[in-house]
Amino acid sequence: MTKPAIVFDLNETLLDMSALDPTFAQIFDQPNHQGSELRKKWFKQVLELFLTATITGKYRSFDKLTDEALQMIAAQRGTEASEEHRAALKAAQAKIPAHADVQPGLAQLKDAGFTLAVLTNSTQKSAETLLEQAGVRDYFDMALSADAVERYKPAREAYDYAAKRLNLKPAGILLVAAHAWDVAGAMAAGCGAGFIARPEKVLSPGGATPRYQAGELTGLAAQIIADHRR
Repeated sequence: MTKPAIVFDLNETLLDMSALDPTFAQIFDQPNHQGSELRKKWFKQVLELFLTATITGKYRSFDKLTDEALQMIAAQRGTEASEEHRAALKAAQAKIPAHADVQPGLAQLKDAGFTLAVLTNSTQKSAETLLEQAGVRDYFDMALSADAVERYKPAREAYDYAAKRLNLKPAGILLVAAHAWDVAGAMAAGCGAGFIARPEKVLSPGGATPRYQAGELTGLAAQIIADHRR
């Protein structure tokens, strides 16, 4: 079986967004345990904003959307996100670490001879910064952003762009993500897919079923490697 290029989502899939929890608790003057719920609510708002931007054709950069989402969460709570709060979140976002299983999982795949890339809705600059500070940039042949086509995943154009940059057809790439919507978008575009079940992440029972599924990247990598030894 021909080895595909393995293309990873970034936020939540490779990066542990729970690192932002203390920042959200501080911004909204809440106990530390409330930071997690605030962060999840914020990221769901980001998702709503980028889906709306893509569907309506009113593109704005991911950095702008994350800032808008913070302001919206503050407004929902009857307050405002100050310039200081917005700067604090921006600074924290630049320091998000990788999940513990990411480095060993990437090493497995790289050692097995796979081409590795990232395709994220974050900006190119943010992606490069995050991968570098997480200590995993050297595993990747390319870091790609949907910003280049101004169509956020799960729009087909984003996956087509990744395939083109890798000099492959969509069928030649395998998208790995912790989001059912990303898996569905990739498969609809003709790509293969793998799902990492990060905490609280599940596949839709009526949606696309990816070939590879695991709770951690190391397990998913083992499945992919075994499949391509045949």
